[in-house]
Amino acid sequence: MAAMIEFGCTAGHERRGDPSITVEQKAWAYCPAGATEQHQWTRIDPTAVETLRSSAGNGHPRLVPDQSDERSLTSRPAR
Repeated sequence: MAAMIEFGCTAGHERRGDPSITVEQKAWAYCPAGATEQHQWTRIDPTAVETLRSSAGNGHPRLVPDQSDERSLTSRPAR
C-alpha cells in the first residue's frame, strides 16, 4: 500500500514541472506545481498520490481542519 498524502500546497506557484512530493510535519505533502519552496501547506484528507494526479480527482483534494497541536503554516478555509 502506498503512503498517503496529508498536505496539499495551495500557494499560487507558476507551474515549474512535474508535481512534487516532500515531507511536511512528518507527513507526505504534494505540490501540483512542482515548486521546491515557498509552499502554503493545508492539511487534506489522506489521499493516494494517484488520485491527486488523476484528471478524475481534478487535482483538488478535499481540505479538512488541522487537528494537530503543531502551528499551522497557512490559514484554513471556513467550512
